[in-house]
Amino acid sequence: LDKTTATFDLKAQRKIVAHQIKNGSFLDVTQRKDNEYELITCGQGGYLLVWDCDEANPVASADYPYKLNTCRVSPDGNYLAVGSETGDVVIYNVKTMQQIAQGDGHSAEVNRLQWSTDQKQLISVAQDNSVFVWNFYA
Repeated sequence: LDKTTATFDLKAQRKIVAHQIKNGSFLDVTQRKDNEYELITCGQGGYLLVWDCDEANPVASADYPYKLNTCRVSPDGNYLAVGSETGDVVIYNVKTMQQIAQGDGHSAEVNRLQWSTDQKQLISVAQDNSVFVWNFYA
């Protein structure tokens, strides 16, 4: 189905639950490190949705005024980085889904994010043909 993220049990060869949105589309997904049953999606409409693999509806959400192209959970599972269509890189607290930091620098859409393994840096790649390394001290 369109606009759907589905959870499957490969061993039992069956779908467990389908997570569906009514508006917009999914553009990226990341998995919480502290809870393997939770996924976080981002997409058009500026929404972040937290999905429990056993529930059909989101269990938490956060809004952003612009399209979110990419999202990544930090190595310790406490932070969520998102990249927007306006070139912003935004950091959220995963447990509260509250915005805690924002970096403005790219002049075009952010396409990809990656945390360093020690979580002290976040790397962003954008359509302005630039790669930024953001220092992150939490």
